[in-house]
Amino acid sequence: MREARQHLGATSVCLLLLAASLVSAGPVAGARAASIGKVEGAIRRCANRNRAAAGLEPLKASAVLGRAARLQAHNMAAQGFFEHTDPEGRDPADRVAIFDGWHEFSFVGENIAAGYPSPQSTCRGWMNSAGHRANILNPDYTHIGAGFSRGGSYGRYYVQVFAQRPTG
Repeated sequence: MREARQHLGATSVCLLLLAASLVSAGPVAGARAASIGKVEGAIRRCANRNRAAAGLEPLKASAVLGRAARLQAHNMAAQGFFEHTDPEGRDPADRVAIFDGWHEFSFVGENIAAGYPSPQSTCRGWMNSAGHRANILNPDYTHIGAGFSRGGSYGRYYVQVFAQRPTG
């Protein structure tokens, strides 16, 4: 494995591991993916419910931002860290760029949380934190992605990735 990492690079290995973990291998894997999808949907709805209450436009779901959020959630659980900058030195904008081949997104932000028992309690935690709340209610963001992973020392990792996609 060490030789493979040297040849592929840490980013490639992380992406391969993430892809392998998302491939459905039968009913159990399919149920797990459905469960993760439900959590990620709840994470997106959290932002839009709170934005609506503040009179703001809803954020559009983005597959690109979702992949970046999922990568961060998976890596935090698998690699045992809880930071916005991952062990490879990538920040949220760097992770979005991995999946954003057309460079559609700019002005990237991220909320992370770990250890909460549910998406609802995670949402309350974010809204009770000034910095996380500011991300959710930032009128300059237009799109959102969500990620969730189980494992690691906290058990559950939640990620929201926000970005702006200029029109025109």
